Amino acid sequence: MKRIPKKVCFYLVQLIPLVHASLIAAVVLMFICPVSCRMTEEGVQVVEGDYTPPVINSFAVTGESSARICFSKKIQINAALISGNIPAEAVYSETEVSEECIVDFNFSEALETGVEYELYGEVEDMVGNTLTFSLPFTGYNGEIPDVIISEIHSMYTSSTVKDGKVYKCEFIELKVLSEGNLSGLELYSAYDGSDKAFRLPAVRVTSGEYIIVHLRSKGDGCVSELDSDFTLSTAKYSCDTARDIWDSNEDARLGDKEDVILLRNTADGSILDAVLYAAAGTEAWKNEAIAEAAALAVTAGKWLPDAEVSSAAVSDGITASRTLTKDDLENNCASSWSVTKSSAETPGF
Repeated sequence: MKRIPKKVCFYLVQLIPLVHASLIAAVVLMFICPVSCRMTEEGVQVVEGDYTPPVINSFAVTGESSARICFSKKIQINAALISGNIPAEAVYSETEVSEECIVDFNFSEALETGVEYELYGEVEDMVGNTLTFSLPFTGYNGEIPDVIISEIHSMYTSSTVKDGKVYKCEFIELKVLSEGNLSGLELYSAYDGSDKAFRLPAVRVTSGEYIIVHLRSKGDGCVSELDSDFTLSTAKYSCDTARDIWDSNEDARLGDKEDVILLRNTADGSILDAVLYAAAGTEAWKNEAIAEAAALAVTAGKWLPDAEVSSAAVSDGITASRTLTKDDLENNCASSWSVTKSSAETPGF
């Protein structure tokens, strides 16, 4: 085998760092530049262009057989399908924002209220960048009832009695003013955050019915009543003449003395009802999330007169056995709410 001359070896050693540096430069350019790179005999050449994929700005279910997606740029749909092999036809709509693209999807069949589905698809922009997506959603609810928040038990405690422990868990009482289906509705506490919002089950309710949403399950008898038998739940604060619904959560919920609670429709983000409460003399909301929720409530016309903490219902006196209750069901303002006397909670009544 022939030996490589020393002079050739010298030049090879000199070239190795240069090749190494070129590779590093190419990798760095690939990550920091919104352009494409290619190697040529002269080195790295930068090719200008748009190489960012489309982004989904919003998604909403608009009917029992339709949904809408807003994309960040002009796109075309390569494929779209609903779980269960249900075809989805794409219809492009005009938008006031020139950079965006709105696409309405029409499903080949109506979906069931409250059933979980997924919308699968692939889109491509004008220069070939693609986005594959999978969006979970619940079948559209076209029978949203008129529901209001009527009582709030925000503080938790437990006590030991002769037969064992008694747990006084947080709950929110709802009063139904018109019949419908609860599917897609959720209770959101700004103090807790969006990831702890409670989604109500898909059950039909009637006008005049009370619903007690227990936000923590502790002990025995925490049974959700999804049909017509209201005697299944036997845990503390259950009511045999009202519908008890239990969250499987075992951790703290709601702000003890300060919070903004929204009852909203997740399908379109609309707010059905809201309650703002804080201690008397509070100068500002505890954090930005609570302040933003208060502003949403006022904008939706579900709280008067404004979103300032001074306009919230006064929570002074709330304890684990004293709740915040709505005395005036016709109006949404601080004077509509008061704190009950000790042991005067009325869940379901």
